[in-house]
Amino acid sequence: MVDVPPPDTRLTRLLLGPALPTSADRHERLSNPEALAILSSDALSSVAYATEEMVKVLLPVAGIAAFALSVPLSGVVILLLVTLIVSYRQTIRAYPNAGGAYIVTRDNFGLVPAQVAGVALLTDYITSVAVSISAGVAAMYSQFPALFAYRVPISVAFIWLITCGNLRGIRMTGRLFATPTYLFLLAVSALLAVGGLRALTGGLHPLPPPGGIVLPPETTAVGVLVVLHAYASGTTALTGVEAISNGVTAFRPPEASNAVRVLMWMGAILAASFAGITLLAWRVHPIPTAKKTLVSELGGAIFGNGSIGRSGQLALQITTTGILVLAANTSYSDFPRLASFHAGDGYLPRPLRRRGRRLVFSTGILTLAGASTMIVVALGASVHRLIPLYAVGVFASFTFSQAGMSIRHWRRREEHWRRGLAINATGAVGSGFALVVVAVAKFERGAWVVILLVPVVATVFVAIHRHYERTDRRLADLDAPEQRVDAVVVVARRGGATDAARRWAAAVQPGNVALLSPRRLARRLPDPRHPGDRVLVAGAGHRLRRRLARRPGVAFVSLSRPGWEDVSAARHAVLVVAGETVGLSRRAVALARALAPADLHAAYVELDPERTAAIVDGWHRLGAGVALEVLPSPYREPGGPVAAKVRALHEDGADVVSVVMADVVPRWWQRPLYSSDARVVRAAVASVPRTVVVEDPVPL
Repeated sequence: MVDVPPPDTRLTRLLLGPALPTSADRHERLSNPEALAILSSDALSSVAYATEEMVKVLLPVAGIAAFALSVPLSGVVILLLVTLIVSYRQTIRAYPNAGGAYIVTRDNFGLVPAQVAGVALLTDYITSVAVSISAGVAAMYSQFPALFAYRVPISVAFIWLITCGNLRGIRMTGRLFATPTYLFLLAVSALLAVGGLRALTGGLHPLPPPGGIVLPPETTAVGVLVVLHAYASGTTALTGVEAISNGVTAFRPPEASNAVRVLMWMGAILAASFAGITLLAWRVHPIPTAKKTLVSELGGAIFGNGSIGRSGQLALQITTTGILVLAANTSYSDFPRLASFHAGDGYLPRPLRRRGRRLVFSTGILTLAGASTMIVVALGASVHRLIPLYAVGVFASFTFSQAGMSIRHWRRREEHWRRGLAINATGAVGSGFALVVVAVAKFERGAWVVILLVPVVATVFVAIHRHYERTDRRLADLDAPEQRVDAVVVVARRGGATDAARRWAAAVQPGNVALLSPRRLARRLPDPRHPGDRVLVAGAGHRLRRRLARRPGVAFVSLSRPGWEDVSAARHAVLVVAGETVGLSRRAVALARALAPADLHAAYVELDPERTAAIVDGWHRLGAGVALEVLPSPYREPGGPVAAKVRALHEDGADVVSVVMADVVPRWWQRPLYSSDARVVRAAVASVPRTVVVEDPVPL
């Protein structure tokens, strides 16, 4: 067992904190209060705009009667909320390792339908960040109107501020962002308590319409389509309900029991807050404007104009801004985890499977931040324009999840299956009806974008999967004839790097060493005379590597910086790093033997423990004649374990160690699908004296 130091630099340690080993995973789990703040913030924050969205639809048609009509509509929304809460309680019990729409649909309908469910949910998470941040900024300029002109840059700044917080780890995020959630709940509780008390004592009166706003005559004779549109807008209060079932693994043990408990807390708080704000709006008639939200108008009317009232109003707006901005944490917790599920099944780029230095899926977090930033900029941080994009994805995922659970009950017929079937079937019908209403009512207002986007993106996911299948089959059958180093070409550059390369080349291939400038290299590079011949190019830069990577018989050599003063009588050891497929390992072994080492070693860096057994079995079938050592990677990256093994080989008497790897070279449009482990290894061993990385590129 070799000791692997953390992959820390001063800058990353300052910005993100020290790297966490995989063994620290359980210590990074969330307590129930932290989980309520992180995984429920999206759902809880929606009470700040759900009633407003209903009222905005009804006001132009019904006038002041819009507030009375919103009360029964909110009752229907709460009824659907109760159904979904009970349904997801069933889901968490059935899938204690994460039971979101993707996992449930994959298990009960198959992989391809699961992509549609997953895309719908991923889309919802992206738009959820955009809506939450934009609504938070709207609460800011409701209190400080001068900020309205700067709403887009402020929104973008908030997105990337939260991104930085989430890159620091889930436990750190819980500590940073839990307090604003509870302050918001305290402020809403105060609003409801004071408003209820004033209503009971007769001190709460309707507000006059703001100046310049002309409302139609009051009427309750509203068309069915308008009512359905208002209902669809009100269902935004349900977004984020699924987040807890997706994030069960983030809880402390017992995970499923704690997740169910927090789910029930969230449902009760959400129902009470949504109902209370809607009832108070019915009494006060707060009419929202472009620069002032309904909750802001409501707070001003309830708390009053005195010094205490103005302080209460300010506290309400500050905490509303905080919860709306931090509601994006729900998406930051679940989007990367869901993307890793897709990537693990081969439907999204495989780098999304790996957790970063702080035990979070860093690539997924950055992907979410980039996508939500583009949406905010494109739609001008307008909550009303973003809402139609928001609800389609969430209700599609609700429907898939509940329908999948219904199929599960019907097939397995476990104990109490009839009750479970009734609950989940009711949830499927209710969320399916809401999906149809949202799609129809908001189609022309932007829902068509998501309706079109989901199948298109799902098709892209399937195309990615087919690419991986073709590539894996090709790499598994990759041929590797007996190889011979035909020539070593050293790229002539100024400084000691060229001298070191020449010394190493002379030790490995004393009979055929050439020194060429970068410009002359491409024209005068020797062509291999036999299929197994290799021309080793030492000292090539990134651009030159890309030009030569598809040339037959070319392999690249990278040398560490120190210790090349004298290698004339060096004891040469070679370490083969096993690839993800048998074909890559076969190529690496053949090239390693061509270097004629005194000692030959082989190792596999265990980045994914679930793949270890398959890699070891493939190595045995390869018949390489050398034992494969499995190197644990406590920080989930290949560079540290390889560098530690190289140091151990030096300590065992090797003067020069060459690390040999075979790595795929994708075309430019395929690069997001692959991670360059060879580049990480080169960087890790760059400071180890007398060490070489030899890469055999395999073009795709």
